[in-house]
Amino acid sequence: MGIRDLLHETWTSISANKGRSFLTILGIVIGISSVIAMTSLIAGMRNMLVGELGFSQARMIMIGGPPMNDTDLEALKKGIPEYEELAGMNGYYYMPVSTSKVQTECLMAGVTNNYLGVSGISLQSGRGFTDEEQRQLARVAIIGRGINQELFGSEDAESVGSTFKMGDNQETYQVIGIVSGDAISSQYSIVFIPSLTAQKRISGWDYYDQIFGFVYEGSDVYEVCDKTVDFLVTYYNTEGDYVYAQSMQEMIDQMNVVMAGFSAILTAIASISLFVGGIGIMNMMLTTVSERTREIGLRRSLGARTSDITQQFLAESIALCLFGGLFGLIFGFLGASILAALISLFIQDVTFRAAIGLDSVVIAVIVCVVIGLAFGYYPARRAAKLDPVESLRYQ
Repeated sequence: MGIRDLLHETWTSISANKGRSFLTILGIVIGISSVIAMTSLIAGMRNMLVGELGFSQARMIMIGGPPMNDTDLEALKKGIPEYEELAGMNGYYYMPVSTSKVQTECLMAGVTNNYLGVSGISLQSGRGFTDEEQRQLARVAIIGRGINQELFGSEDAESVGSTFKMGDNQETYQVIGIVSGDAISSQYSIVFIPSLTAQKRISGWDYYDQIFGFVYEGSDVYEVCDKTVDFLVTYYNTEGDYVYAQSMQEMIDQMNVVMAGFSAILTAIASISLFVGGIGIMNMMLTTVSERTREIGLRRSLGARTSDITQQFLAESIALCLFGGLFGLIFGFLGASILAALISLFIQDVTFRAAIGLDSVVIAVIVCVVIGLAFGYYPARRAAKLDPVESLRYQ
């Protein structure tokens, strides 16, 4: 039997009873749609975390230990040439902030000019700090969208150039930039000011609490972390437990393991529907064999081989599963998109999108073919082994 004839016979058989065919594949539809929806939502969650929490900056290393000043940073960069840049942060402080209409509190951090680039933080509008502003201890600020909303009424308010008061002395600061990012991001409700401004006007400390390193492309971040710890232990003549260097890549790897675990568990649960759907396919195919016994006998008497009968029923089984997979993909994509929209609707200030990948489609197709083969093989072989003479006598 040629491929064209096989496809024609398969379509004719399935379309002869559309209602029964659809009910048969319902388990496959539910299983595939559940798997697609769950994996898409998990992938969307991962992408959101990677983007909003700064995990996309895989080449960044967070360094902690004894307080470091600019001289220490230069020594570290010279000692470990893999670092392209080193940025410093002068602590987190809760500070009162206000305008003529609003008074609230926020987190404030003093940062070096290159901090935003090193940590992968982008600006929605405005600009970063300049060397001149650092030297002059300028009262300028880059604010998160949450602070923008609290002080100026909206996350997207055009507040660049506006002023607000901050600190116990209520000194006036001018907004020069607004950081992008939704409520889940760490920079959503923070005010950045120049590091020297923070040191001289607020803390009185001439060192950084936290150092962020950005390694050259192609560098082994894990190896650089080890080198950094060894360097700091020697540099400060201290114990290894007192210093640390953790790469963002390590955090990404840990998150991927967790997400993969969730995905595997949810997929295993949803696969129960696929197993039930496979049993439904086998049941229908066995019923079809009984209903078409005389047809099978007639085909065999006209010269059809055992392999032709096997191929015909296997093709029908696989086709049913593929149709189920197609509907499952459609409903899964729609379900994931609707759930993502509901999450964004009910969780304020968070934009969540389902991530639907080509790999999910390919896996769904492969799974459908495997189910069709696995649960269709026994009915197909049973049909092929029927005695032609007895089949023609079947009533």
